[in-house]
Amino acid sequence: MTTVYMVVIVYTVCIVYTVCMTDSTTERLSRMPAEDEDRANFADAYRPHTFEEVFGQDSAVACLSGLIARGRVGRSILLHGAVGSGKTTLARIYARALNCEAADPRASPCYACEACGRLGEQPIKEFEEYNVSRRGGGREDIERFLNIHDRPVHGAKYRILFFDEAHALTREACDLLLHPVESPQHPIRFIFATTEAERLRRALRSRLLDLLIRPLPIDRAIEFLCLAAEKIGIAHEPGALALLAGLREGYPRDLLLGLERVWERNNPLLMVEQVRAAFDVDQTKVLVAYFSALADGDSDRQTEIVFGWQEQATDKIRWIQAFLMHVYYNEILARRLVVDGVIEAIPEDLRVGIVRGFCARLGLADARDLAPFWRQMMAFWPVPETATDETALRLRLTLFHREVNAAADGGSIAGVRARSSDAAAAITPTATVVEASRGFGPPRLRPGARVVADEAGFLTPADVRRIVNSASFLVQEHGLLFNTAFAITPAALGVSRSAPAVAVITAFHDELAAQAQAWGGGLRASITVLERDHRGVIGRIVAHLHAPNPLDPADADGTRRVEAWVRAWREGAGRLGGDAVEFAPAPVGERAALRFHWRRTLDLCAGLDERVEAFDPRVAEHRSLLELLRVRARRARPVLDHALVATSASLSDERVAQACRNRLEPLSAYDDEAWEELTTGWELEEFQVRRDTRAKRECRLAEIHQQFGEATPEARAEITQTVGGWPSDPRRRPRRWRGERAGEPWP
Repeated sequence: MTTVYMVVIVYTVCIVYTVCMTDSTTERLSRMPAEDEDRANFADAYRPHTFEEVFGQDSAVACLSGLIARGRVGRSILLHGAVGSGKTTLARIYARALNCEAADPRASPCYACEACGRLGEQPIKEFEEYNVSRRGGGREDIERFLNIHDRPVHGAKYRILFFDEAHALTREACDLLLHPVESPQHPIRFIFATTEAERLRRALRSRLLDLLIRPLPIDRAIEFLCLAAEKIGIAHEPGALALLAGLREGYPRDLLLGLERVWERNNPLLMVEQVRAAFDVDQTKVLVAYFSALADGDSDRQTEIVFGWQEQATDKIRWIQAFLMHVYYNEILARRLVVDGVIEAIPEDLRVGIVRGFCARLGLADARDLAPFWRQMMAFWPVPETATDETALRLRLTLFHREVNAAADGGSIAGVRARSSDAAAAITPTATVVEASRGFGPPRLRPGARVVADEAGFLTPADVRRIVNSASFLVQEHGLLFNTAFAITPAALGVSRSAPAVAVITAFHDELAAQAQAWGGGLRASITVLERDHRGVIGRIVAHLHAPNPLDPADADGTRRVEAWVRAWREGAGRLGGDAVEFAPAPVGERAALRFHWRRTLDLCAGLDERVEAFDPRVAEHRSLLELLRVRARRARPVLDHALVATSASLSDERVAQACRNRLEPLSAYDDEAWEELTTGWELEEFQVRRDTRAKRECRLAEIHQQFGEATPEARAEITQTVGGWPSDPRRRPRRWRGERAGEPWP
C-alpha cells in the first residue's frame, strides 16, 4: 500500500512539473523578464527569427536572403556544420520567407501575414520537418513521407520538406530523392541539414545549394556573448565572457548554453571564477605560474608545474602556444588581437608582469626588444603540416608573417642581450628548391552545374580554365600583358584541309618568334587556340611580343615593324588575301592595355558550348560560363585530331610549377569564382607581392645555409620547419591589396 501511495505522489509531481515547464517555455521572449524566477533556456529564448537576427553567418545569410530578395526564389538547400551551429534556425527562417506575403521580399519573414503567422504562435505554413535519425532513413521510410507530402500545394507558393540529420539517409533513400529534388512535380523545395555532409551521396549533394555554417571566430564569439549578456541583463567581470568564449565551440547555441550554465540569478555579477568553477578550468592559473617560472629561470618550479598540470600533452602544448602568441601580439607588439578567449581572461597586469620578468632577466628596457627571443620560443614548437588545431595553425601563420615582413633578428638569449646596431652582411639570394609545386593544381569542383559532356574537337571547360589562368599568371609572375593579337585564316591562303591549315598557323607563330628574336626582342609568351568556321580552321593568337625598333623613334615599340612583317609574311605565303592574317596591337595607356589583354584573351574562349555552367556566388546559383566571362558565343565547328589550346614554354605547366616552388602558388580569380575581379588588373599588384615575397624567402633560405652549412641535417631540419610555416594556400599570403568576391573581401 505504501509503495502504491509513493508511486501516485511521484506521478502527480511529474505531471505538475511537466505542465509548469510547458507553460513557461512555450512563450517566445525577446527579452528575459527580470521578474521571471524560472530558469529559461537562453538558446530557445534568443533563437533568431529573421535573417537580420542571425549572428556571424554573413555568407549563408547573404545567399538565402538574396534568393528571397530576388523574388522569393526557391532552391533546394544543403546546410551543414557542427551541432548547434544554427542550421535548423536558418532552414525555418528561409521556409517562412519563401511563403511570406509581405510586399517587400527583403523584409520577410514579416510575421504579420497569414503565411508567417504571429511570432511563435503557429507552425510554419507548408513546412514539413522530418528527423531522419529518429524516424528512419531507409528507402521505405522516405517513400512513405514523400507519398504523404509530395502533392499539389494550395494557399502557398511552396511546400518545404526539411530533412534534419540527413546523414542518416541510406544510399537507397538518397537515390529515391534524386528525381524529386531535381525535377519536382509540384512546387516543393527540399532542405537538408547535417553535421556530416560527406556521408550524403555525391549525386544528391550535386543537386543542392551547398551552404557551410561556420563557427564564430573568437572575437565574434566574445562580441556575441557581450550582446546576449546585455540583452539578458547580466553584468560581468572583465575576462569572464572571453574565458567562456574560449571554452565553447564558437556556435551561438553552444555559447548561450554555456552562458546559461554559469549564470547565477542571485549573483548580480558574473565572475571569472564562476566560469572556471563551472567548467573545472585551471589553465589560466597554471599558465601564469608556468611562464612566471620561465621568466625567473627557475627550472625546478617549471618542471614541477608542467608535470603536475593535469592535461594531455597535446593540450598543454596548445595552451602554451596560445599564451605565447597572445602575449606576442598584445603585450610585446602592443597590437590588439584576441587569439584565445581563455588567455584573454588572464588579467592584463599578470601578462605584463610576465613580460617584464623576461625583460629583466635579459637586460632589456623595452618590451618590443623582447620580440626576437619570444619568436624563438614560438618557433620551438614545430607543427606538422597536417595539424588541424586552429591555435597551432595560427602560430605557424604568425611565424610566417615575421619571416616575410621583417629581417632576421638575433638567435639566442646571448644574441638578444648583445645585439648591436651594426648592419648585417648582405646575403645573395639563391634559388633553393625545398618544396615542388603543382602550379594552379587541379580544378575545384562545385556540384550543381548542368552536366554538359565534352565533345571531341570543341573547347572544354578545362581549356577555358587553362586560357584564363595562363593569362593571369603572365601578369602575376612577369608583370607583362598580352600586347598583340593575331587571327590566321589559312583558307584565305588557299589551304582548306585541317592538317595543312594547322601547319600554316604553327609556322606563322614560330616564324614570328624567330623574327622577334632577330630584332633583339622575343615572343615572351603566347596562347594559341584553334577553331573552325564555314571557311575552315582558324588560329587565334594572343602574345606579348617584344620587338624594339631603336632606329625609328616613332616606332620604338615596333608596332609598325611587326605590321610590315605580317604583311610580308602573308604575301610570301602565296596569296594576297586581305583577311589571311589579322593583326591587332594593344592601344597606348595602362587601362587601355589592360582591357586589350583581357578582351583578347577571353575572346579565345568564345567557342565554348553556351550550356556549360559555373557557379556565381553573387546570386548563389550556376550560370552560363560565357556569360560570367562576358563573352559572346561564337558558333564553332569541330577541329579533330589536334590540340585546340597551346601555350608558349613560358606558360607551360612545368614553367608555372617551377615559378611557384616553395609555396608561391598563384592566385586564381577564375578558380575562386571572383568573376567581378577577373579583368580588374589585380595581378599587377600581386606581381609586386610575389616578387618581394620570393626575394625574402630566398634570402631566408640562403641565411639558413650560411648558418648551418649546405645540405647538413641541421639545415634540412631548419628549412623544413621554415617552409612549413609558409601558407600553402596563396590566399593566405600577406598582401597590401584586396579585391572583392560577391561583396566579400578577396582573396
